[in-house]
Amino acid sequence: MEEQQVQKLIERITELEHQLRETTAELHHKNRALQVEAALEKVRARTINMRASAELSETSATLFQELNDLGIHTIRAGVGIFDDAHEAIDLWVTTLAGDQQVMRVLDYFSLHISPVFEKLIAARKQEKPYELTILRGDQVRDYYQSITYLAQPSNQFYHQEEFFYSFFFPQGALNVNTSQSLTEEEISIVMGFARVLGLIYTRFLDVQEAESKTLEARRQSSLERIRAEIASMRTANDLERITPFMWQELANLDVEFTRCGIFIVDEEKRIVHAYLSTPQGKSLGVLHLPFDGTDTTRKIVENWKAGTVYRESWDRQQFEAWVQSMAEQGQITEVETYQASDTPIDFLRLHFTPFSQGMLYVGSIEYSAQVFSDRMHGPQDDVIKSLADAFSVAYARYEDFKRLEETKNHLEATLSELKATQSQLIHSEKMASLGELTVGIAHEIQNPLNFINNFSELNKELLTEMNEEIGKENFNEIKSIANNIVENEDKILHHGKRADGIVKGMLQHSRTSSGVKEPTNINALADEYTRLACQGLRAKDKSFNATVNTNFDVNVGNINIIPQDIGRVILNLITNAFYAVSAKASDYAKASSDKSATANGSYEPTVTVSTRRSTSGGVGRGEIEIRVKDNGIGIPQSVLDKIFQPFFTTKPPGQGTGLGLSMSYDIVKVHSGQLNVETKEGEGSEFIIVLPQ
Repeated sequence: MEEQQVQKLIERITELEHQLRETTAELHHKNRALQVEAALEKVRARTINMRASAELSETSATLFQELNDLGIHTIRAGVGIFDDAHEAIDLWVTTLAGDQQVMRVLDYFSLHISPVFEKLIAARKQEKPYELTILRGDQVRDYYQSITYLAQPSNQFYHQEEFFYSFFFPQGALNVNTSQSLTEEEISIVMGFARVLGLIYTRFLDVQEAESKTLEARRQSSLERIRAEIASMRTANDLERITPFMWQELANLDVEFTRCGIFIVDEEKRIVHAYLSTPQGKSLGVLHLPFDGTDTTRKIVENWKAGTVYRESWDRQQFEAWVQSMAEQGQITEVETYQASDTPIDFLRLHFTPFSQGMLYVGSIEYSAQVFSDRMHGPQDDVIKSLADAFSVAYARYEDFKRLEETKNHLEATLSELKATQSQLIHSEKMASLGELTVGIAHEIQNPLNFINNFSELNKELLTEMNEEIGKENFNEIKSIANNIVENEDKILHHGKRADGIVKGMLQHSRTSSGVKEPTNINALADEYTRLACQGLRAKDKSFNATVNTNFDVNVGNINIIPQDIGRVILNLITNAFYAVSAKASDYAKASSDKSATANGSYEPTVTVSTRRSTSGGVGRGEIEIRVKDNGIGIPQSVLDKIFQPFFTTKPPGQGTGLGLSMSYDIVKVHSGQLNVETKEGEGSEFIIVLPQ
């Protein structure tokens, strides 16, 4: 009986495992289907959103990305549109180069250029869904040598065995290159991509028709737009906007080209500066060519001087030799990228049109008999001449603006550097002031905290003692201890309120100044910042001590000021006074330790802070004075007129920003007051803040 139950259990488990496998397979299939549908939707959306036929290169890039994301690892993918009348194809290809950068290439060529493409003619006539060609070893190399737009000088960009798939749709083919054969599932997926391209290719044809209708209108307005753009130039940077605009207009004028550039002739340095780019405005490089560097450069300069158009044609070997020569001279650093961008199939026609400052270069491909010349047109001299003249005007304006901007930029750079230095130093000065406040407050609050801690400990001991007395029922002693605890609690409360007041004062003085004046007790303000400065001094140098005296006039009362700002001035003056007496004390200490020196008596560092209401004398009536006096080193008369200047300091490097007194002076001036100084070198200084009542 038990064996039967076990057997049934095993059978049930087996059945569940089978159901699990089926469910897993079904989920995998559904998930895969969803992934494929999402990828198809991305390709569909990219193609439907096309605004120009050249955007098929974007569709090619999307296909390449989506196929690889689906695990169909491709070497390259592309979209081809057949020209059945000429047995040729327009091909947009996306490939992965050795530096892992995706490149998009566009070309039109005969299907007879290679057996790989020639097989497509028969396959389409036979209405095959797709065509596969497998190349191995030298066949792969020979293929890439014949297809020059994908030619690579290194074997690392192709494999010893490659599979060339073409999945057909009515107007063209989805081409996929892989390093191994595709599975049936992968073939089905790619065929789905091809069907999507076929269904939405009508959109592409609509775009082409729209382009054809608007082309003539663009031709008529191109030069007017260029002239308007040039007229709008206001700075040298505008040339960066106008140059690619001109290349766009070159295409609008039906001048087909594969390369373009500006050759600026520098007669003083005997160098031609060549700025080369693709029709899409992508830079191919900036070359600096000596007049006698190559035969081509010499002829360019000769024709420029003569004001004549210069034409030259290169075959593939001449082009590659020129690229190699530029690489050897260090003009081109990435030869493969430069060649791969648009290597000519047979000939590259160079067309140079002179203008005042150099030559306008347009390069076009001239195809052999394998490709049909009615698809490509050579540069149109009159159109290019109009562009060259327009650019000459733009470049002349650019040179004028450049000279003006160089002067402007130099002045702005100097001003910016000064502002940056000033901002940095002001920040340093503010942080130093905040540091003085923080240190002083920390030490100020420590005293009440010590009292609170001590009385709390004492109460803890008294409570323990009270518990013992309760056990003894000694009520007289209990009452006595309770009274002591109450007294201690009063002291804790007192010092807690004291600490609370210090914290509130800290928040009051550390907050950002509102810039609003408010009635302020000058004596209280001076007293608080004096205590904070003293605490800060003791915290920084416990070995140094100075006598601090205060003498506050009780008749001063309240005046309208910005308390945080005036407090910063007081703190700065007291801190400077401490520095002055500290420096003098150090000099005395050195003299005392030097046995050869003559003793000059003892020295007691002293700083005095006082206030008073002025009723007569030079400062006038109804004014308040805050005085900070020290018996320190004093200020030399030779620098006395500079001490309020920004960045001036007599302190050693690293010990002062030179902004403290300058900021203090400005703050007092904002309050319609004065900041004066009386000093004698070697005897001390007294700074006087005068504020109106």
